[in-house]
Amino acid sequence: MANITVEDVSTIVANIYEAAYDQARWYPVVTALREMMGGSRCCIARIGPRAGGSISTVDDPELNEPRATEVFLRDPIALKAVALPIGKIHDYAHIEGEAAWHASEVWQDLFRPRDMHRGLLCNLFSSGDAYWMIDVHRSAWQEPFAGDQIDFFQKLAPHLLRAGQISRRLENTSALASAFSHLPFGMFMVNGHCRILQMNEVAETLLALPGGPFELKEGEIVLSDAQDTMSLRRLVVDACSSSDGVMPGTGGAMLVPSEHKLSDHPRLVLSVAPYVDTQAYGLTGERRAVIMVNEVTPRAREGLDLHVRALFDLTPSEARLAAGLVSGRSLKEIAASGGITVKTGRTYLERIFAKTATRQQSELVALLKNTEPLRRR
Repeated sequence: MANITVEDVSTIVANIYEAAYDQARWYPVVTALREMMGGSRCCIARIGPRAGGSISTVDDPELNEPRATEVFLRDPIALKAVALPIGKIHDYAHIEGEAAWHASEVWQDLFRPRDMHRGLLCNLFSSGDAYWMIDVHRSAWQEPFAGDQIDFFQKLAPHLLRAGQISRRLENTSALASAFSHLPFGMFMVNGHCRILQMNEVAETLLALPGGPFELKEGEIVLSDAQDTMSLRRLVVDACSSSDGVMPGTGGAMLVPSEHKLSDHPRLVLSVAPYVDTQAYGLTGERRAVIMVNEVTPRAREGLDLHVRALFDLTPSEARLAAGLVSGRSLKEIAASGGITVKTGRTYLERIFAKTATRQQSELVALLKNTEPLRRR
């Protein structure tokens, strides 16, 4: 270890944190660790019954195949290895003793043929029945790892764990942003001044509608009616407010336009709610709110009959009648359009009441409207 400089250590630590933001940077990390530890190979491995994988200094596809994973997951010592405390450096040969390790299936079938005679491992993360670890090996002709080398590896372990945590959080954030982009309703994320910080595709479409209810002025959401704009601002301020810097407000909901006006565009309901606070060096930053926008329509959504049929095990005829009631048509109108008698329609309705645990038509319509599926504009 005497030939490792402060600059070398700074470089590998920097590479570790770069890898948290760029997954392609993990290969330089394992390469640098192998060189600094004087190993024959080093890899980060994922071990699980559904899939395996590794980032390794040695190209060895066979170790990622299902057969190798099966060997690892049925070997008692290997299973003890992945259950060892996270963030601690362990020697494979010390888990159950060197004789037991050299008699194990993993050693005989996987490690020994690859000249992986001496190995140190560090568990990084586990999720369900999958495990992530990093290990470094030496060949039979090399000396065992020295104490100062093991200490060095241990000092790197907290950085490896932290980088993995950052990487998972970024991945979750990216997945959440992707989910928002595919929501079937509009979503704006705004600050306390109604300035847009982020929005999904549906929200962008609403902003682009000629003569639509939304406008963007200097980054701020403005509604076509000045009074509506003031109401929205009040809801956003409430959602971004706090009591002693702890509890955010509740937000609320409003109709746009607030007055029923003739328009080619449908009325919209805006729901405003608090969103998670931003953080800067552990201190609360700018508070944010989310504005969710959905269409208000007296008509039943397209495909509602198929939807309620699946939810409540209705027959096709019962589902059509239920969807017709949600659309505002009378039982007589639905019977006439469906070629059935009103008496038959009432029979269907009684069956629907029984299947939906409702007792009257208004209760049924309210229930079904609450279960309407969201749809993309």
